[in-house]
Amino acid sequence: MGFNENHVQHYREHGYVIVENFLSADELSRAREEIETFVPGWLDYAANPTGQRPTGWDQPQRSRRAVRFPFRGKQLNAITLHPELRRFASLMSGGEALFCEQSDLTYKCMGHYGDVDQPMHLDYVNHTLAYPPNQPKYWQTAFLVYYTDVAAHEAPTAVCSWQHYKNEILWPAMYQPEQRPQLYDNEVKVTVPAGSLLAYSMRTFHRGTAFQAEGARVGHFISYAPKGPKWLGIVGWPEQGVHKSFTAWMEQATLEERELIGFPAPGDEYWSDETLAGVSARFPNMDMRPYKY
Repeated sequence: MGFNENHVQHYREHGYVIVENFLSADELSRAREEIETFVPGWLDYAANPTGQRPTGWDQPQRSRRAVRFPFRGKQLNAITLHPELRRFASLMSGGEALFCEQSDLTYKCMGHYGDVDQPMHLDYVNHTLAYPPNQPKYWQTAFLVYYTDVAAHEAPTAVCSWQHYKNEILWPAMYQPEQRPQLYDNEVKVTVPAGSLLAYSMRTFHRGTAFQAEGARVGHFISYAPKGPKWLGIVGWPEQGVHKSFTAWMEQATLEERELIGFPAPGDEYWSDETLAGVSARFPNMDMRPYKY
């Protein structure tokens, strides 16, 4: 099953869409066969959490290389570059040429180091050096494909429609429940059968929730970005955007130094009232005068 017009419209109105049974039965089966070779035992444990947990389930990975594109095998690579994912991401960016910026396998269970109740947040801080404007030509699209069933007690992703924070400068990019309870009051939990997906934008608040009972979840993060702007993409300098030291460096760097790592230059068409305000909010000590158009 691909994306239909209702999916496209829902995404444009709310900043996300849930598509059940996105993968065909054959695509899902082949993907699960490959996953078993990368993270043995996790799929069995997800299906039967009364059974034995996978070996080393509570140990942090030494390296993510084995569970990151390009994968050994064919099916997870094919899903990464799935024609429907590319078509949808291109639609959302107004037909811009794209590149795949992320493809990582993810897995967790109750008590796993990844089993946390996250605060509501936006992903753009490590996907762009700047700020995600409300202009489709700069839109990055993220997908989370689920290879196991996700019930209400199995750490479903929670997402909040951008109808609840329209026309805001999206900074801070993270809020605790007591800071903005309306984000949590209006969240939608993504409970879906295996083979489904969630698509969301860098302007969409969402969070991972914690397990409420024994269980496991195996998924696949895939994201696309317009290929023109050099300041976009999680594989590269934006990945450092979550660190305070990076913010400090960005604020004191020269124009030339910022441009050397891909930051939009003064005079670039990227700059507008919204992007000036957004970048200024993210980097409050940055001198924005050179970027004013």
